[in-house]
This record gives sequence, C-alpha cells and structure tokens, in this order.
Amino acid sequence: MNYLEKIKRLYQLSKAEHSGFSETEIISVEQSLNIKLPAVLHEYYLAIGKNKTVNDSHNRLLSPNNFYFTEDRYLVFYEENQGVVQWGIKETDLHLDNPSVWGNYDTVHESDWQQETQTLENFFLSMSIYYGTLGGLLYHANSFSPVASETVKFIQRNRSEVSEISWERQKIYTDHYFEVISLSFDEAGECTAVFVGTSLEERFEKILDLPGIDWSYTSYEDMGEDYETED
Repeated sequence: MNYLEKIKRLYQLSKAEHSGFSETEIISVEQSLNIKLPAVLHEYYLAIGKNKTVNDSHNRLLSPNNFYFTEDRYLVFYEENQGVVQWGIKETDLHLDNPSVWGNYDTVHESDWQQETQTLENFFLSMSIYYGTLGGLLYHANSFSPVASETVKFIQRNRSEVSEISWERQKIYTDHYFEVISLSFDEAGECTAVFVGTSLEERFEKILDLPGIDWSYTSYEDMGEDYETED
C-alpha cells in the first residue's frame, strides 16, 4: 500500500473517495506563486485535501490559495491550530517529487526550522496517525500511566512497527492500518503513555482489552449512552 491507501484504510474512506481540490484550483495557485508543486503534494490535495476529518481535526492543512512563502523561503502548507508552528518545504526543494518537510518552531523573534520528516509521504502519514489518535479517528483513547514491559512486548509481537515515522521515544504500531497504537518512551526506555485510534468499533474494543493499560480517556466518554460499555 502507498501512503494514501494507508490513510484511506485507517479512516475507512472508500477507494473511490474524492474529497480533494480541483486541478484548476491547484494550477491557479501554482500560477499565482510562479511555482510547480511537488508531485506528492499535488496528489494529496487532489485526492483528500478537503477532507476535514483527516486534515482539520487538530492542526490544519492549508487550502492552496492560503499557501505562502516565509521570508527565508519556505512554502508553508500546514499550520498548528493556533498558528504557533508552521510546516513547509524549502523553495529549493519544490522541484522534487517527494521532498522533506520542515517544521518552524520559532520564537517571536526568529525562525527555527527543523526537519520534520524526510518525505512528504511520511509527513502526511504521520499527521494522519498522530492527530487521528488525538480525536480525528472515531474511536480513540489514551493512557498516561506507565505500561508494563510485557504489554509493550505483546503489542510489538502482534503488530507491525511503522518504522518510517517512528523514533526511539515514540514508536507507532499498526495491524495493516485498520488501527494504530502509538507508544511513548522515556530516556530509560520505559513506556510512559499510549495513544490509540481506529475507525472500527470491534477493533477498538480489542485494543481497550489490552492487559496492563489504565486508560485515562476513551472516546466512548463523549459518545453518549449508546456507546457506554460494561465494566
């Protein structure tokens, strides 16, 4: 599966799902900025650029007519929900099909661009998972209590690591992108938090039954009586 197929499966979008911008809208922006968008950025906007569940559940994907260049020549296309952080592509990388994405964690006085992902594909996959577990996905939960090593090992044995967007302090696991589990680790390698998400209730129930996790929150809490589960 490519990155778009993974996102569509995770959010249970049909293969024929079209919730993107038109070719005309994208070309218009390219002409106004006198640029050619990277192939992956173009593809993503055409396919699901207008899908608010995927792109606007926490931080936000900018519409093409809101693209802008910073003074240090990064094309910004994604923003943190309060505008504090921006994500963009170096102007000198726009000719690449699948360039790196950089995050600007600046102060009021100066920019501080740091490489977020090596590729656009990884950026979109990462954001869909990260924000999915924070509320973008219909079923989501988290725990901020220490997790036993046996539970961590069970997850690692029964799911595949999404290695392209994992790192030593935050590892992502999935079962063929029908669900995702994100584990946070401290400097000693101990698991200190869990974030999970899926679009399928049956899978969510099985995740909640994982041994040794004291859930701090589940999305059932905001779904009303019809979704209340028995203790």
